Amino acid sequence: VLQPYLAHTNPFCMYIKSDRQIYHKCLTMIRKMNNRCRKECKTFFGMCHAGMCEFVTPIVSGDIIIGTINAGFFGGHDALAKNRIRHVCRDSPLLNEQEAVRLYAASFKEPSVTPEVLVPTMEMIAEYLSLTYDSIKATHDTSMRRRSSNEDNILSHASEYVRQYFTNRIQAAELADFCHCSESHLSHIFKKRLGVNINTYINKVRIEASKIFLTDSPASIADTALNVGFSDPNYYSRVFTRLVGISPSEY
Repeated sequence: VLQPYLAHTNPFCMYIKSDRQIYHKCLTMIRKMNNRCRKECKTFFGMCHAGMCEFVTPIVSGDIIIGTINAGFFGGHDALAKNRIRHVCRDSPLLNEQEAVRLYAASFKEPSVTPEVLVPTMEMIAEYLSLTYDSIKATHDTSMRRRSSNEDNILSHASEYVRQYFTNRIQAAELADFCHCSESHLSHIFKKRLGVNINTYINKVRIEASKIFLTDSPASIADTALNVGFSDPNYYSRVFTRLVGISPSEY
């Protein structure tokens, strides 16, 4: 249920983490965040090494931090944020500072609630997740936590990449490269966690998107196929029928 929320997948963070070195630095920030959660045991406000500001609420079970709830983007520290973006891009041969700043600005939205409302809500959700965890931890293999967390991180980035670029021709090697892991390891995670191979998952995302075109637009089936990344309308129809159970025209 929480899979879509297990990584920072806004356009700015996705761009920053396309650099392998910075991606791994982002992962080290999780350890630092965990240490601060242990020290303070309450919601705090902070900025990451790349300039993103967020509120962080620890989810605690006994003396273990089992996770955090993070809420961002927040403005008000633009000068410091842009300085950190400059440093990150300066140290990366892949990142362009102007593009990073543009994505940073595009990702920022004025919050619809005040911190006085947001923080208690985050803490209430954290308490709920903690109680839920406590009720099932007797059957939960805690030795799997660290390995599962790494797999969750890779899967979250892979699925978000597919969601953003499914209209393009996505190669498994390209997807693995973005997630900074081997193609075989990524394929293993998809099979283990989702029960499908990478290409089937991409096609599922495309088929779900195509349903919107079929019901909400005057586009033909052939145009719909092209709009969601299928170069062959006949192949699209076969895949749709196999996954949905009826043909696109019937749908």
